[in-house]
Amino acid sequence: MLSQKIKTFLTPFCEATPACLLVMVQGNIWLATIGHLQKALETGLITGLGILIISLFTHRWLSNKYAVAGITGGMCFVADLLAHPSHFGGVTSEAIVTGVFTALISLALNVLGKKIFLHLRENS
Repeated sequence: MLSQKIKTFLTPFCEATPACLLVMVQGNIWLATIGHLQKALETGLITGLGILIISLFTHRWLSNKYAVAGITGGMCFVADLLAHPSHFGGVTSEAIVTGVFTALISLALNVLGKKIFLHLRENS
């Protein structure tokens, strides 16, 4: 039970943090500073806690990879708005891009993770 809750927190945290960092520096990782990393970690923390709180109320959406990606991206959008101001475009531009990027990472890891798991299971 506890390990499942830790995974429910860590997965979106690990998806949102790099997405936020990359969007903040607009893809040029060489521009990243400790301040950028701190803001990205804060965004990841808020995203992970938000998903954990949502998971306490319902587990139905956890079985649908598209719902997981959408909810994770949406929560990252909110977290990015709360954590720091936009670095480009309008007030919500960076948060929207970060949320979409996080949703794509979540979906890709979900699909890729299942393929790797099935491949490893097949070969054992």
